[in-house]
Amino acid sequence: MKAVNENMLNKNLFFLVFILTSSFDSPAQNNMETVVFELDGYERSYKFYVPEDYSKSKTYPLVFVLHGGAGTANRMLRLTRARFNQLAARDGFIAVYPQGYEKSWNDGARDTFGVARNLNIDDIAYFKKVITDLDSKVNVDHRNIFVCGISNGGFMAQRLAFECSKKIKAIGVVAANLSVVQSQKKYPENPVPAIFINGTEDPLVPYNGGAVTVFRQKRGEIQSVEKTIEIWRDINGCTQTTQKNEFPDIDKNDACTAEKTVYQNQENPAQKVIAIKVTGGGHTWPGTQQYLPKRIVGNTNQDFNACDEIWSFFKSLIN
Repeated sequence: MKAVNENMLNKNLFFLVFILTSSFDSPAQNNMETVVFELDGYERSYKFYVPEDYSKSKTYPLVFVLHGGAGTANRMLRLTRARFNQLAARDGFIAVYPQGYEKSWNDGARDTFGVARNLNIDDIAYFKKVITDLDSKVNVDHRNIFVCGISNGGFMAQRLAFECSKKIKAIGVVAANLSVVQSQKKYPENPVPAIFINGTEDPLVPYNGGAVTVFRQKRGEIQSVEKTIEIWRDINGCTQTTQKNEFPDIDKNDACTAEKTVYQNQENPAQKVIAIKVTGGGHTWPGTQQYLPKRIVGNTNQDFNACDEIWSFFKSLIN
C-alpha cells in the first residue's frame, strides 16, 4: 500500500509540474530578449523586456520577477499576463524574468527537496551575473533594483534581500513567508523595504507558519506571516502603522477579501513594510486567473492586481 501511495504522490507531483509549465497560452513578447550563459558549469538563462521608447540617454530601474517552484520565466510572464511589461512600457523600467535551475531557486537551507538547493546552485552569483550582463546591454539605474516573486521565488527574493542589500532597493513577496532558517541569520546590512501578499487559506505555505507542504511532502519550516512582518518591520525600523484599509470587494464570487496595512519608519518614511492580507485567499497571484484547481492552490482574489500593488510600492521608493 505504501508503494502505491508513493506512486500516486509522484504522479500528482508530475501532474502539478506539467500544469504549471504548460497550461497557458503565451502572451505577446514584443521587445523581449532571451539571454543564455554558463555559470559554474551550468547553463543558465533569463528574459528581459525593454520599453519601446527606450533612450540611451536615460537609466532604467530593474524589476526582477521570480517564478515559483516548478515554474519558468515564460510561465511567470503568463501567470502575470505580462502586466509588468505593460507597467514597464508605461512608467519606464526594465522587467527581468530570471530562470531558476531545473525550475527551482536555491532560497537557502529551507527546502531539502529542491533541485537547486540539493545541488547548492549559487543563485546569488547568478543574480549578480544577470545584473552585470544587463549592464552591457541597457542603461541600468543601480540605485533602483527591485525583486519580486511568488512561492519559491518569494523565498528567494527574501534571501537576496538578506545577502545583497547593497544592490536591492526593495522586495515584493507573494505566497511566501520568511523561512525559519533565514530568520535566524544576521539581518541585512542595509534596510530593505518589503511588500507581502499572503492568503490566509494558502494550502501550501501556511499563513500561521509551520511546514511548507506540497502533496504531503514537507518542504521546510517557515515563520507565520505575523512573525515575518514583525521581522521585516524590525529590519526597516518601522514602528508606526500609517495606513490600514480594505480593498473594495469588487468580485463577490472569488470567496475572499483583502486589506492593506502600511508600517513606516518615523525618521525615514521610505523605509516601510506593507502587508496585504487576503482573507480566504490561497497560494495564488491576485488579479490573475485561477491557474490550478482551488482544491490544490485555493482561491484567487480578484479585488486587486498584485503586479500593480508591487510596482506602485517600488515606484514610491524611486529616487
